Amino acid sequence: MTISFKNISHQYDGKLALSNFNLEVKNGEIVCILGPSGSGKSTLLRIAAGLEVVQNGEIYLDDQLLADPNTNPAPENRSIGLVFQDYALFPHLTVAENISFGLKGFNKVEKAKVVDKQLARVDLKDMGSRYPHTLSGGQQQRVALIRALATKPAVMLLDEPFASVDAPLREKLREQARFALKASETATLLVTHDPAEAMLMADRILVLGDGFTVQIGTPEDLWNSPKSPYIAQTFAGMQTINGKIIDKFVHTSFGAFPIERLTFSSENINEGKEISLCLRPSSLVLNKSKGQAIISDKRFLGRDFLTIATLNGEQIHVISNKPQILPVGTLVDISFDSVEALIYSK
Repeated sequence: MTISFKNISHQYDGKLALSNFNLEVKNGEIVCILGPSGSGKSTLLRIAAGLEVVQNGEIYLDDQLLADPNTNPAPENRSIGLVFQDYALFPHLTVAENISFGLKGFNKVEKAKVVDKQLARVDLKDMGSRYPHTLSGGQQQRVALIRALATKPAVMLLDEPFASVDAPLREKLREQARFALKASETATLLVTHDPAEAMLMADRILVLGDGFTVQIGTPEDLWNSPKSPYIAQTFAGMQTINGKIIDKFVHTSFGAFPIERLTFSSENINEGKEISLCLRPSSLVLNKSKGQAIISDKRFLGRDFLTIATLNGEQIHVISNKPQILPVGTLVDISFDSVEALIYSK
């Protein structure tokens, strides 16, 4: 099924949490929701789950009304699966009993088949007889996921499902979760603070800010055409420096270059206007000179090498696949000859 949010607005004590929010998540699609704390991410999931009453707007499953200000079925009466950070497994039930808990109208044999199929999906084939407290955090989270999927919900809601899992296991869990969600062909909303997780998991990414949709698109869309400095920094790995437009050039502390070479991401950027300039660190080059910028630090990032140049308290990052031979303390200037940059109005 497709879940549709139409003109959803929500407030807490007069403070806007969501404003005129619209979204459609299709069958089998995974949409990751990301934004700063207080941007409305968890509020959206709570409204969809029935944990908050719809104040304004409507929610539909396909063409059937699910909820509006006058219609608010209880969470257990919605075809929606929920997975939260704290797993919420029943401690007194075995793994198999947890998974089969919501299977109504199934006999023992049918329940066992569903349990075995779900456990096999996430590499927990022989864990059915164990209790939650005997499992690792990652195993508990996988059980929580397949318990929600076992009832074949129309929609899955996941709120920071991997936040409490150790980093080495997180990537494996993401892969298994995406595989299981895709195999179930369930419309999925996943809230996360982690942009890498969103890039890995999502078919589309929705970025919220102060209750408004800032941008929605594929991971490639957000990487190539970020619509705000926050998105440029978070998803495209860009850095922001200050600039000003003078005589068809962008002037920064680190140098000036023709404005015609840049991509405008904001309207009304005119002569004399102060702007935010987002740069891809991999498109910059440092040259030894008698300039005022100085190499203040060098770091190895695993696959790449980071060099930081500082001028008047402002830093610029340069990333290369080769180590920087110039030592810390060297005076340099920045080459913008091949710069990839976006301009945003302040």
